[in-house]
Amino acid sequence: MTPERARPRTGTTARPDRRTGGSPAGGAGWGALAAIAVATLLLVVTAFVLRPSGSSARDVRRSALRATPDGVAGLYRAIARLGPPTAIRVTPLVDAEPLRGTLVMLEPVRRPSPREVHELLEWVRGGGTLIHAPHAASPILDSLGLVRRTLVEAGDSAEAAGASPDAELEGGPLRTGDPLTEGLPMAGAARYAIAPDTASEENEEEDDAEDEAEEDEGPGPDPVPHHPLLLSAPDSAGQRWAVAVSIPLREGRIITFADARPLSNRFAGEGPLAVLAVRAAIAWTNPGDSVFFDEFSQGLGASRSPARATVDFLVGTPAGRASLHLGVVVLLAFFCAGLRFGAPLVPASGPGRSSLEHVTALAAVYESAQARETAAVLMLGRLARAAHLPPPRDLREAERLLARLEKRTARPRALRLIRRGLAASPLDLIRVAQGIDNHTQGRRSA
Repeated sequence: MTPERARPRTGTTARPDRRTGGSPAGGAGWGALAAIAVATLLLVVTAFVLRPSGSSARDVRRSALRATPDGVAGLYRAIARLGPPTAIRVTPLVDAEPLRGTLVMLEPVRRPSPREVHELLEWVRGGGTLIHAPHAASPILDSLGLVRRTLVEAGDSAEAAGASPDAELEGGPLRTGDPLTEGLPMAGAARYAIAPDTASEENEEEDDAEDEAEEDEGPGPDPVPHHPLLLSAPDSAGQRWAVAVSIPLREGRIITFADARPLSNRFAGEGPLAVLAVRAAIAWTNPGDSVFFDEFSQGLGASRSPARATVDFLVGTPAGRASLHLGVVVLLAFFCAGLRFGAPLVPASGPGRSSLEHVTALAAVYESAQARETAAVLMLGRLARAAHLPPPRDLREAERLLARLEKRTARPRALRLIRRGLAASPLDLIRVAQGIDNHTQGRRSA
């Protein structure tokens, strides 16, 4: 028999793909992607132009969940890294889990009720620590006889601002005797200050009727003792104001900042107030307790999780809806990038050859390569598939296939014809094909 040669590849003639027409992408596909890009650009421009005026400045929340410039996520992480663990509290001050550890409440958006203020102050008197920054009028400071003062007028005395007589008036480090302020410089220019409530009445211009009415009224509540921790730089009148004070209440204390803006992510690295807040949280939090940031006062309730807040933003706000629409458009762009637009292009080289032409060309390749054994083995694969047996890979497996088929059939004449064709030299492919046809027709007739 002729030595078996390497099996050549089938289909040696290259031809264009009917599905693609020889082109990686149709012109319609690129046009659709360009339309999606233009629509996305128009959506972004429209959302930017129609954004609510001043929303970024009005919606200011000193939230530990915000990494934006107005948030206090940096303060939250600094305390967790340098001191006690931090946590988020989303429950109200009353009718909920009890307060413990240290509570941070910075410019609350939800104004606390009188009952909440009473419960909060009682908790502080029992040994709690509150780090607080008022938001405009503060009911907590009002209950303590203090007020947040806007530094827009001159002529107020240093005593009215609660300035410490031990503070250095010529600049340089603050010296109040409190270890929390050791090595800290002055706070610099300040917009607000903490002062006794009576200080705000000294500069008011009142007519005679208002003066008489005030004389008839009884005196207001005396402010609780408070100790300035950090003073502002001298104003135009050379006076300094308390921008951070410590208010002891029995077993606990309140650390109050006149303005929470220096504690935000934007300004935390520019002044000493953020350092003072971190030191206070570390110093006045008992071992084993945590520092809780009050997110309920920032508008996040226990029944409104961060996931729900995100959904409300995407559905209930113009910026959220624009972001949602933009995300849908981008997702559709990814899907459309993998789809074909329009019908396949017609091949430029004409129609492909028929199945008969393909078989004829394949037979010519095997004949030129003298690969009779390979052709015979491939032909016997049809016989194996009809009998639900694995196709043979060489002549030895072909012999085993014929032996198994002889045990199944009562007409072995077609199988003997196949054996004679395989035993011929050179191998007789015509006799093998006749034997396969006879065996297949015999199975159909049976």
